[in-house]
Amino acid sequence: MSISHPIHRRLMLGALGLGAVGLGRHLAACSPRREAQSRAVTPGLAEQSSRIESAEAACVLTPSQTEGPYFFETGLMRSDIREGKLGTPLELELRVLSADGCSPLAGAFVEAWHADAAGNYSGFGKADESGQNAGGQRFLRGFQRTDAEGRVRFQTIYPGWYPGRAPHVHLMVRASEGSLLTTQLYFPDAVNETVYATAPYAARPSRRMTNAEDGADQAALIGKVSVTGVGYSTVFRMVVPS
Repeated sequence: MSISHPIHRRLMLGALGLGAVGLGRHLAACSPRREAQSRAVTPGLAEQSSRIESAEAACVLTPSQTEGPYFFETGLMRSDIREGKLGTPLELELRVLSADGCSPLAGAFVEAWHADAAGNYSGFGKADESGQNAGGQRFLRGFQRTDAEGRVRFQTIYPGWYPGRAPHVHLMVRASEGSLLTTQLYFPDAVNETVYATAPYAARPSRRMTNAEDGADQAALIGKVSVTGVGYSTVFRMVVPS
């Protein structure tokens, strides 16, 4: 786990001085709660869901994973990170808990970043299959601060894949100056297959990697996925050191 890139240290210190009421209003404005519209996802996911729920029954630290080569500080505190990127809508609901009794952690900073439908990251290389450079862009990146229940929500698109990796979203959580978790969120293979058979993902015919092939087939790192009226919703909890 790398700690070479703390999450916006100066912004964090400034935010820590916000009053509870002001912070609550800010979070309410940038991360509105949506009414749940979930139903069963895809046949064959019952076993996957059971494994996830079993893992969550115990309060164990979420496994850390590499930060990867595509992280950089954007300074963008926001809930909608799409910036017009095309893809299947995805709502990420992330909950941060303390290893001390699995109690919710309010005020923790949660950073998320991932590839677009073409498998490219903003700030690096080309932005799409046309060869447009993404060097100065910030799509599909942002951070938020957890509410009283330890939750943040991001509006984004389903992440694209790139050679050598299973589809994933990078996450970084800083609960305090001395508590940092860097990990990755994965998705059930059955859902990946369903999404990637649709536009714009289906334009890329190359073979993608499964969770097992990536070595990431861990229930603790695969989110619960539900179908919504417009796309998908994923719930993922992270237990961080006290």
